[in-house]
Amino acid sequence: MAGTCLECDLSVVLLSMETTDLMRRIDIQPKHVYWSETGQLVSIATEESFFILRYDQDAAARARQTKEGVTEDGIEDAFEVLGEVQESVKTGLWIGDCFIYTNSVNRLNYYVGGEIVTIAHLDRTMYVLGYIPKESRLYLGDKELNIVSYSLLLSVLEYQTAVMRQDFEVADKVLPTIPGNSWLNWLLRKETSS
Repeated sequence: MAGTCLECDLSVVLLSMETTDLMRRIDIQPKHVYWSETGQLVSIATEESFFILRYDQDAAARARQTKEGVTEDGIEDAFEVLGEVQESVKTGLWIGDCFIYTNSVNRLNYYVGGEIVTIAHLDRTMYVLGYIPKESRLYLGDKELNIVSYSLLLSVLEYQTAVMRQDFEVADKVLPTIPGNSWLNWLLRKETSS
């Protein structure tokens, strides 16, 4: 599992947590780097955009073993770019395979499988504080220490992730766990953000 990085002025260096070996050096100026809990997904935010990358543990292990595809910038196939979004991320976090973030125009969005869904239009700059799965609540705060929360069902995120991966077996299992009104709200939110 990749899992740590060093931010430099002109690049980001991704290291293995187990061996501290160089996994990949990417020549971009990072503003923020957000790792998913599994260490398989990472969002690298620059001033004007953000990139979603997936760590390929098998490719990294093969390259370390055979020494093929290893350069001074690390292992060429260690990370796959899943997407680039031309938006400035202010704050963010991962919930499963969904990247939740606030942007420069005060929107609360999430990115999953190449698609962006707007959760809310914020009336001021807010910062993502965290997510409590037991309560299905996403918490944000502002500079005046005001706290706001939004309902965000993990089952909806899991369903959308399964559909985007075309894993319809998992999607069929998750769908019945989504309460009816939450499903309708998600569909309406998706329609208005498209």
